[in-house]
Amino acid sequence: MKDEKLRMSKALILIISIYQKFISVTLKTILGIDRMCKFSPTCSEYTKQMVKQHGVFGILLGAKRIGACR
Repeated sequence: MKDEKLRMSKALILIISIYQKFISVTLKTILGIDRMCKFSPTCSEYTKQMVKQHGVFGILLGAKRIGACR
């Protein structure tokens, strides 16, 4: 059970990292925006930190923060 949670957390972190490196950069370029997030650290970085700290539950914390963003 613990191994399954760890694998899920690692998968989520990988997905967030792919978003940060490719999708976010592409959106910034297309929209011509220098900074997309009003928070520091960004919402995606915060979500990644929360997943590292709280496991899969960190996604809910990240979603709550994204909901408070633009």
